[in-house]
Amino acid sequence: MPEKKNESGSAIDRQDIMFAVLLGVAAVTVKLAGRGLPGWDVTRTTTDILLSTITVAYITARARRTPEKLDAWGLSTPLTPAAWLVFVLLLGLSVVSLAACGTLISGSVAFIPAHPAQMIEYIPAAFPQQFVLCSILLASLATLPAFRGQWRLPLFVGVLFSIAHFWTPARIPGTIVPVQMLITLPAGAGAAWYFLRFRSILPLTAIHAVFYPLMHYWIERQL
Repeated sequence: MPEKKNESGSAIDRQDIMFAVLLGVAAVTVKLAGRGLPGWDVTRTTTDILLSTITVAYITARARRTPEKLDAWGLSTPLTPAAWLVFVLLLGLSVVSLAACGTLISGSVAFIPAHPAQMIEYIPAAFPQQFVLCSILLASLATLPAFRGQWRLPLFVGVLFSIAHFWTPARIPGTIVPVQMLITLPAGAGAAWYFLRFRSILPLTAIHAVFYPLMHYWIERQL
């Protein structure tokens, strides 16, 4: 399928967009099946592994025909020293921010031995999300003239990511504001900026895998 080019000559990959839509449909279908058919015992881990497997299969199939897509998706781009440094800084800021929020809510936080295993377990969930959000959707939005500039698109993504968490149940005590809205705004903007700057989703997948379990245990479970 041909790619649609905008005025600047950049291309929007329609196959990628179609895959993102189909993966979203698959995610919703599996989740509904799990709720409607409890005898199937469809767990979150089952869903994560299935979606990750579909994503890897799509990447493998397309990369065989178009190897340069691996760089475009941010899967084979070499990490520069600057990329490593920013990755460590973002990871550290994520953990410190979560610890600070958790301490404000419950008075203290604890890093338990089970957390590393939970982070590893979350990788099959984090990878398809980063692939769709960054490698496909963010890369497509970046081709549009309206999002030219270093910060315009990251800020837009951060706000959009934050709004998408308005319906989450964990809310700041005494308010209608979900705590995830405040946390995911800078997280989304930072991730978008990193991808656009360094074109790599593997560090972002690692940050995501660390971020989610800590947010769940340090913040969501305390509200």
